[in-house]
Amino acid sequence: MKISEHADRTEHLYGIRAEDIHRWIDGFFDYSGQGHNETMAKKVDFDPYSHRRFRHCKEALAEAIQEFGDKYTSQQIKDVLETHIRDDYHGYLPTRADFENGSFTAKYHDTSHHAQLGDVLDESELADYFSGLSAVQSEQDSPLSRFGLRIVLPTISAIILFVTAIIYLILPLVEASMVGQKQQMLKELTSTAVSVVDRYVEMEKHGEISLEEAQRKAALDIKAMRYGPENKDYFFITDMHPRMIMHPYRSDLTNQDLTHYYESEKSSDFPIFVELVKLVESSHEGYLEYLWQWKDDATITAPKMTYVEGVEEWQWVVGTGVYLEDVQQEIDHLESTLYRVFVAITLGLALIMFYVIAQSKAMEKRKMRAEVALHEAKNRYKALVESSNEGYILEADGKIVFSNTRLHQLLGYTDTELKSQTIWQQLFSPAEQNSQVLEHLLKLFSHEAEPDEFEAQIVTKSGREIDIILSTSRIFLSEKLGHVISFRPIVRKVYGASFHSMTASSDYRKTSSSIVADIEQGESHSHVVESLNRLTDLIREMIAAGTRPDHLRRLIGQTYDAAICRFIELTIEEIGEPPVPFSFLSFGSNARHDMTLFSDQDNAIVFETPDDQDLKATRRYFLHLAEKVCAMLNQAGYRYCDGLIMASNHQWCLSEKEWQANFSRWIEQATPEGILELNVFFDIRSTFGEFALADKIQSHIQHLLKENPEFLNVYAQNCMNHAIPLDSDGQLVTEKSEGRAMINLKDCLRPMEIFCRLYALKHDIRECNTIERLKGLFAAQEIDARTYREMVYIFDHIWHLRFMNQVIEYSDLRHINDNLTVSDLTVLEQQNLVNVLNRSMMFHQKVLQDFSL
Repeated sequence: MKISEHADRTEHLYGIRAEDIHRWIDGFFDYSGQGHNETMAKKVDFDPYSHRRFRHCKEALAEAIQEFGDKYTSQQIKDVLETHIRDDYHGYLPTRADFENGSFTAKYHDTSHHAQLGDVLDESELADYFSGLSAVQSEQDSPLSRFGLRIVLPTISAIILFVTAIIYLILPLVEASMVGQKQQMLKELTSTAVSVVDRYVEMEKHGEISLEEAQRKAALDIKAMRYGPENKDYFFITDMHPRMIMHPYRSDLTNQDLTHYYESEKSSDFPIFVELVKLVESSHEGYLEYLWQWKDDATITAPKMTYVEGVEEWQWVVGTGVYLEDVQQEIDHLESTLYRVFVAITLGLALIMFYVIAQSKAMEKRKMRAEVALHEAKNRYKALVESSNEGYILEADGKIVFSNTRLHQLLGYTDTELKSQTIWQQLFSPAEQNSQVLEHLLKLFSHEAEPDEFEAQIVTKSGREIDIILSTSRIFLSEKLGHVISFRPIVRKVYGASFHSMTASSDYRKTSSSIVADIEQGESHSHVVESLNRLTDLIREMIAAGTRPDHLRRLIGQTYDAAICRFIELTIEEIGEPPVPFSFLSFGSNARHDMTLFSDQDNAIVFETPDDQDLKATRRYFLHLAEKVCAMLNQAGYRYCDGLIMASNHQWCLSEKEWQANFSRWIEQATPEGILELNVFFDIRSTFGEFALADKIQSHIQHLLKENPEFLNVYAQNCMNHAIPLDSDGQLVTEKSEGRAMINLKDCLRPMEIFCRLYALKHDIRECNTIERLKGLFAAQEIDARTYREMVYIFDHIWHLRFMNQVIEYSDLRHINDNLTVSDLTVLEQQNLVNVLNRSMMFHQKVLQDFSL
């Protein structure tokens, strides 16, 4: 829909056009692509309209109210925004998560989007269902891809061709045929008359009659001959001079010299009888068209066609003719009849064609619904497969048609590489038990074996060996027999024997350094992901070996930073150098390095403030960069932030000046309720790029705090809002889940995180890490040595439980589950947790004391 159409809708429904709101929703990034290419980089395929997901969703309401709240009421803005979006998405009001989970197709007014069904099915498999992925792709840019041109245009063309053929081909052929029939009739009649003359010629030759008598009787017999509808068509005779021998209606011409008898008295261009003689002299017969007296009415002339034939013995020319008007009347009558028949046929054909069109349209709709259903089924299947901890391969007729992201992460191979014909030999090590597995798979693909389960060992692209359970199951796909093959890492072997497990004396620091080095030197995104996958086993072994939680967090944070930096470097190599200096910022747990494997993303970009005319082009480059980097992080296991606090969101891809304006507004207009959403932004660290840009933002924050000291009091109230999960008797406050009493460990950590953030702002401590902040508070004499030790112990103890809980719940540490089942702890462990949380009350007590709340 166009902006005006959206405005008409809201005016009809709510009495408000609000074209500025509609334009705001649709108008973001309406920027010249040519200017972008000239300003930044070549070969940039970034589609800025993909960022409309940040305004084409219900979460955009808050931003819309902030933008238009001084002009419209909140309810009016809500009505306009939701109506606009629902009109765009067939009544559905999407969330931002819809645009990120791969199962929702964005549709824009000025860009076409055709659902791609090839994420699960390859091109040849897709062709078994419909026209194939290549056909779908080729139709996207073809004007004939639309139903109206593919079906209606050929139908109308067929009708036009039919009518054209009737008018310009069939009717001329009919006319020519009728004229030919008339000519044939004239020839046959004239031959009859000549045969009469020939009879007298024969009589004269045999002496039965004199020449004069024979010619007189022949002329009389010919003169008496008539034909035609009114019996007024006749024959005439001339000699070769020419002189008129006989004419039944023009006796005045008898014995007259016709050499100078012309078609018209006003013209001397066409001597009729001379031309007739010439026809006889040249070919003994012939046809001639000219003007002549209308039958027996000497006052009227009309076009006439005459046929003549010579009588050589007497040097006579015998002829007869028909008026062309008679021929034309017959033709007109026939054409009139044919037109009526053709119109009836055309109408019938049109009705049939329209019926075919209607049926084709119905079939097209059913096909589209089938495609949508297939696409939805694919997305459901994909969502299930992608959420699994296991790697999956979908095989049909011995060919790999799909492999999930988890398998790519596990092996380091891309989807294209996994579809290679030789991949099975590359995947399995030469270990003895693998030969049986490989033999089974080959038989399975040729339908000579039944699905089964095996213990095996696979080899990653980098050569690392992983012990797995391989299981197969049979499916049917597009009437083909196929199999699903799952690869499940063997968790128990982390603590026991494996083919090449690390010994208890492993140098974890050396191993972790090699992982970071591999990431920093990764030649591609897949290489970085494969290196990150090594971290999972290492962290699990370090936890089992009793490694301190701060070492684990530091290692996870270092690899995360290394991955970000390498992803940014790879992206810059692809899209070109940035137009201005920038910094890729980490927020929240990413900035603090308080992460598990794998936390979600909290990031942003700050770039050096360009000239006003270059701002759009500059932002577009960095959004392109962020889009790719955030997508790579997501594929590596660091999932998208649910609140979309990511650099790929235009709200958090800002110039230095814009970031300063944001913090000015947040601090100057802070409220206890509003600041809840801003916590993450006060943990800020530069991960890549110009660190000075992040430092300038922090300096600006300190400047604002000096001018607005009341902000810390407001923030202190926010700190008190995060309760420690203990009741008034000092016992654990749990929640029921699946019939079990649970406590959220992240909620246990949050009071300390916010406490350290509050006092770091107070003392201008720019370190984000919680332990480093505690060290800074101790150095600033905000806390004493005893309190410092206790706080570190509390923090590490809860983190130790958090890591152990994830090892127990999820073997690969990729799922963040902070719900600890209390019954899984021993009595002593439960009491120790209660003691730790009770001692955490010191955070609230100190805040209450220092800020007089």
